[in-house]
Amino acid sequence: MGCVARRRDRAAHCARARVPAPSPAMATFLPRPLRRWVRRIRRLVRRPPALVIFDPRYAFAIPGVPMDPQRGPQILGFLLGEGLLEESDVSRPRPVALRNIRLVHTDRYLESLADPATLTGIFGVPVSAELADRVLEAVRWSVGGTIHATRLALRTRRVAVNLGGGHHHAEPDRGMGFCVYNDVAIAIARLRARGWRQPALVVDLDLHDGNGTRAAFAADPTVHTFSIHNATWAEAPAVAATTIALGAGVEDATLLARLGHELPPVVARHQPALVIYLAGTDSAADDRLGDWKLTADGLLARDRFVIETIRRHAPQAAIAVVLAGGYGAGTWRYTARFLGWLLSGRVAEPPDDAEMVLRRFRRARASLPEGALEAETGGTDDWGLTEEDLFGLGTASSYRPFLGHFSRQGMELLLDRLGILAQLHDRGYVHAVITLGTNSAGADILRILTGPEPQAPVLVELAARRSSRAVPGFETIYVEWLLLQDPRRHFTPNRPPLPGQSHPGLGLLREAAAFQILLCEELGLDGIAFAPAHYYMAALGSKVLRFVEPEAEAHLRALREVFDDLSLAEASRLLDAGEVRDERGAVVRWEPRPMVIPVSPRLKAVVEGPAYEAAVAAAARAYVLAPPGA
Repeated sequence: MGCVARRRDRAAHCARARVPAPSPAMATFLPRPLRRWVRRIRRLVRRPPALVIFDPRYAFAIPGVPMDPQRGPQILGFLLGEGLLEESDVSRPRPVALRNIRLVHTDRYLESLADPATLTGIFGVPVSAELADRVLEAVRWSVGGTIHATRLALRTRRVAVNLGGGHHHAEPDRGMGFCVYNDVAIAIARLRARGWRQPALVVDLDLHDGNGTRAAFAADPTVHTFSIHNATWAEAPAVAATTIALGAGVEDATLLARLGHELPPVVARHQPALVIYLAGTDSAADDRLGDWKLTADGLLARDRFVIETIRRHAPQAAIAVVLAGGYGAGTWRYTARFLGWLLSGRVAEPPDDAEMVLRRFRRARASLPEGALEAETGGTDDWGLTEEDLFGLGTASSYRPFLGHFSRQGMELLLDRLGILAQLHDRGYVHAVITLGTNSAGADILRILTGPEPQAPVLVELAARRSSRAVPGFETIYVEWLLLQDPRRHFTPNRPPLPGQSHPGLGLLREAAAFQILLCEELGLDGIAFAPAHYYMAALGSKVLRFVEPEAEAHLRALREVFDDLSLAEASRLLDAGEVRDERGAVVRWEPRPMVIPVSPRLKAVVEGPAYEAAVAAAARAYVLAPPGA
């Protein structure tokens, strides 16, 4: 009976991996060594050159720290969506055991992590006790991913990529620079504790110095730490280290020239059996914390050079890759291009961020059972709290489904499955409450509040209605109002308030747009319509929104051209102050006009394609900045 169960388990595993299952005859009659060879040959038929390690529990967000918790999921979603990777090539790690952490970090430091003040110092922003527990748990999973990457790289001789890790600033007795446990040092120390004595090389091309890894192996000549960065964090000597500081403002040519001169002789001389590559993307020109100016092509050339250099000068080396630094919502794209090349030998361009979010949301929606979002006809209020309970408005509207279709429970289910509630949870809003209602104009209102208390601050407020008048000839969801705000954050000199803002944004604009598109698709409507009251609203949404009227689109593009190097806050101030002029010297003003996110092919034909672009070009105009009275 046990043999039958084992055969069934093997067959199920092979079905998941999309490889032929061993036939009963082979499993029964072939000698065991020959059976292993047959299975190995079958795996080689579709064996990709790289494996990916990931677990959703890597993700955490700390308010005020610009780390994108969706970085790993975005990369993985792209690789799977493009067919560059299969689910069977994605491996789940285990969280690192404390005994392995203690191989690198001192007990005194580990004990200090029980105090949230220690994490506050590491991340530079207040970290509560509850958040501290979640952060430490997430980091342990990420460290486990790097350990698993080294294990798989050594065992399979394929490149193993951990979609996390690279916490290179953590030194044995302290954490710093967003780094709690040094996963790279722990992974190597674990191998050493298990008797592995071969040379290792750490290639660290994060923008910032790999000081923690260098400190962990300062007295170990068998581990060479190679780091090219903007500034050296610690000058303490190490017996096997290459430490190069290039300063700020570095461009592609400078980095690639120095890398080409320094890395090959190190690899050739050290002859590592294992290389761990920290492929940080915080050196990109658009990184939120970086001061280098690398382009997407420059980053890809850097990554390719590292892999090709190792393969040329140390062909016996196993290679593990970790993400390391990268800050901002678009940083995932650089790693996605690199891994696309690694898996296919060609450069696959990721779609824009909004499209990636929409793809992820569509996959999540497809997993819900039919009818799960719908309200029953003639149903009653299916939630415990009414709008009157929550807001004390004095007049309670009768319950009706959102946009005539969605129940409250259905909306909560959708928001949860899409990960939007989880993102609010990561921002510290663990008791968020969803309510539905209507306003005096008859629009449906979806609110997400910080909690169930009366007058709880609003995080999200969407006021919308179905309309056949917003865009004549089409039926759309007309958005009267969309509010996304984080009442716990504060404006800064670098990020001042925009017109109409009481609090900084939540950073969920892409998710909000994708959510509305899903609602539109569910209802079979033509698109989303919106008339932005301020310039910055149109500018923020211009990647997915188009003005219905080509003249209005030309107006927006002319404003974007004149405001090219300015922040949205400064651009809005100049426009409101009358400092933008047209060709005749007349003051340019902002007037709300309908914009759409087209969903149906019929509406897309109106606001996309050569005819629309020709009409926009025919209406093109040029604006200039001029002070009042000029």
